[in-house]
Amino acid sequence: MRRLVNLGQRWLPLLLCVIFLMALGGGSPASAQSPTPRVIAVTGYGHDQAPTTLAEITLGISGKDKSAKATYEQLAKRTSAVAKVLTTGKVETIKSSNVKLDIQYGRDGKPQPDNYEGYRNIVFQVPADNIGLLDNAIATDVDRVQNIRYLASETDLLAARDRALEAAITDAQAQAKVALDKLGFSIQEVFDIQVNDAITRSPEVDTVSNGKDSDSWSYSRGGLAIEGAEQAVDVKVMLKVRY
Repeated sequence: MRRLVNLGQRWLPLLLCVIFLMALGGGSPASAQSPTPRVIAVTGYGHDQAPTTLAEITLGISGKDKSAKATYEQLAKRTSAVAKVLTTGKVETIKSSNVKLDIQYGRDGKPQPDNYEGYRNIVFQVPADNIGLLDNAIATDVDRVQNIRYLASETDLLAARDRALEAAITDAQAQAKVALDKLGFSIQEVFDIQVNDAITRSPEVDTVSNGKDSDSWSYSRGGLAIEGAEQAVDVKVMLKVRY
């Protein structure tokens, strides 16, 4: 009996301490751990198109002369002639690239006379139904039509992006629902969404020669962009869903 009393006296302080800690909220180790959140991540894709109403045209001009200065001045003169024609046709924005200069050297390591050749591109946009202005530009002795792209307006592209984004979100939600229904769960909430930048693709054209052997640039040997084609817009989103 005395042994039981001594044993109780020895363990009583420890038992009281445990009870006190549990009363303060220590509880059992299992109850102290919060349940692990259940999350699924799904990626959705959306696609839409915008009508192309603009033509972006890149013209190439070149010049050859006896010195770098003379070649540059020749290019500047030809650039001004093209810009004047385009401005008369009510083209508001005309961009030109930097001049690229090729120099031919002789065996003595010195530049060869009359062998400085320069190149420059001119880029502008016109309404698609006014692409005939290109004939006037070619008449200024343009060397090459580098590229023709049909583009959608900024307003139409933004509208197409919104539609593509809506489709991408719907796609992601549908994927999450199918997967969770199959496993016997249901969606609680979407707590995070990541939207990638929209990717746009436009119809392009092969390079086109200046068509000096024909009545118009449209009869030259190169391929042409298809007028009235649509500019594609693709959007990708990722949803994180609690279930």
